[in-house]
Order: sequence, then C-alpha cells, then structure tokens
Amino acid sequence: MDNDELSSRHHPVEENMRMQQRVWRFERLGWYALVVIVSLGLAGLFGNGPLSDGRSISADGRVQVDYQRISRSGTQDNLRISVRGTPGTPVTVELDGGFFRHVSIQTLQPEPQVSRSRGQALLFELGTSADGVATLYLTLHSESVGRLKGVVRSGPASAAAFSTFFFP
Repeated sequence: MDNDELSSRHHPVEENMRMQQRVWRFERLGWYALVVIVSLGLAGLFGNGPLSDGRSISADGRVQVDYQRISRSGTQDNLRISVRGTPGTPVTVELDGGFFRHVSIQTLQPEPQVSRSRGQALLFELGTSADGVATLYLTLHSESVGRLKGVVRSGPASAAAFSTFFFP
C-alpha cells in the first residue's frame, strides 16, 4: 500500500486507518487460532483420534491396556485389555480404581469364565489362547466429568494404571 492508502480519510466516509489495521491484525489472529483449534480437534484432542489414544503397560509387560486419554461425557468408549499368562491356563484380571466405579460396562467380550467382585474391584477369569494371551474388550459408558483413574491387575506384581479425562 502506498502512503495515500495508509492515511486516514474523511471523504467519502471517515476512516481511521490505524484502527482498521489493528482490527485486521486481530481478525487474522482469530483465523489462525480457529485453524489451530480445528486441527487439534481433528487430531483427537477433544475425543477420538491419534492424540487421545493411549496405551499403558505394566512394568513386567504382562498387562497392556489400550484406552482413550480424552473422551466426552455421555459417549461410548472402547477399552482393550491384554494379559500374558501360561497357555491353556486361565488368568485373573482385576479392574479397580475410580474409573471403573464411575463408568458402566455396556459390553464385555469374550464372556469371562468366572466374574466376581472383591470390595470395589471387579475380578474376571479369562481363558488364554495357544500363545498364552487373554484379551478382554469392553465398551464403556460414562456420565462423569473430569479425570478418572483406573488400574488393571493380573496378580500382585502386574499392574497397568491409566487415566481418562472426560469433557462435559
């Protein structure tokens, strides 16, 4: 722009070009912020996507939990639990923590051989495959808001802790 365009005008309409340039700059910043928010949303910051997928593995590597780090209240989420054991021998999986007390289990696949409770924890006995792995798929529903922490155990030494933040 030449100097004539940058000066304030009084005819045909009164303009303050300095103020107009500030407004344009603020508008551009708003567009950039909007693009960043939409990109983060598509990447999973506010729900399903690569940024919200999480995995927790126990120190000995026997228990692995695949979960959503970030979710929305009122939606259904999937949780996959894999436990390594002895081939052909059932393994016991314990679900504990505030996470499992504040969500409802909609589906559970495969059906455990035995299920029971111990205090506020749920215990499932699962059969293992030929390679000694037992996998449990859960579909969960929560109306909670905020961070919920859970622990999945298989025996006293194998525990995988995880947490999910639920947006309203």
